[in-house]
Amino acid sequence: MQIDQLFELVYILIDKKQTTAAEMAKRFGVSTRTIYRWLDALSVSGVPVYSLKGRGGGIAISEKYALDKTVLSEDERLAILSSVKALNSLSGSSCRNEGSAESAIKKLSHLVTSDSDWLEVDFAPWSPEGSSVRQVFGTLRDCILKKRQVVFDYYSGDGSAERRTVHPWKLIYKGQAWYMQGWCTLRKAERFFKLSRMRNVEMTGRAANITREECVQFSDIYAEQPDLPLIQIKAKIKPPKIAYLFDIFVCSEIKQNKDKSITAIFSAPDTDWLIGMLLGFEADIKIISPKRIAESIQKKAKEISGLYK
Repeated sequence: MQIDQLFELVYILIDKKQTTAAEMAKRFGVSTRTIYRWLDALSVSGVPVYSLKGRGGGIAISEKYALDKTVLSEDERLAILSSVKALNSLSGSSCRNEGSAESAIKKLSHLVTSDSDWLEVDFAPWSPEGSSVRQVFGTLRDCILKKRQVVFDYYSGDGSAERRTVHPWKLIYKGQAWYMQGWCTLRKAERFFKLSRMRNVEMTGRAANITREECVQFSDIYAEQPDLPLIQIKAKIKPPKIAYLFDIFVCSEIKQNKDKSITAIFSAPDTDWLIGMLLGFEADIKIISPKRIAESIQKKAKEISGLYK
């Protein structure tokens, strides 16, 4: 008797929920007597397999055992439950699979002994864009799973809006925001789109048939986006904006000052975005180095001041 055959039999029972000895005998190329001998061995080992008599009968395995003992450990079940709860929060109440997700959460909750209520994801209370991002998330998820192209109006960093058609690949949470990665037919290249900048998102009836693996076919027009150049900044931040700094940048060095401010060193993209972001700190930040960043902020502040003269 091969141990891997026993394991395969168990997983078939888990997947099919019910089968017959004749089916399994044909699958493994053995007699039905051998299948029943395997079932006896599994039963002796503590695997709750059982026979169903009468028409439509066969052999089956306890569904609770399938999740509770054979496949998943307590930590794995808790991790799956937490993931399902988090993704269900993102999907929005109008999604067609809401009932299925709630059912899965309820079933999995019964199979964990640890505290299963330690994680909650909800955009709505503190983020004004929460409900719209959640709705966009649900539409994009359906496009990815059903392999359909998606169209939407997208607002770029310069404020311009364009209608985009994309073959979507995946949804990514990075830098405190959700993005969609896919092939943009307008740019003829891989692109990342921030969900909060999308408007009028619609699934099309056209198949999304350009995968990331197939992008090599477009080598003449396809180019990976270059990594953003980084610059190291040293700055003094006053207490009102210290937490805000930690929300945005990863500091490699922090020094506490006597006036309760901090002097921090952090890396940031060396782009126009950086100047606008630092202006958001208002008068609670002073750039120590590099000098050109301090000068750029000063110049931009004068331009803003000039608007109100």
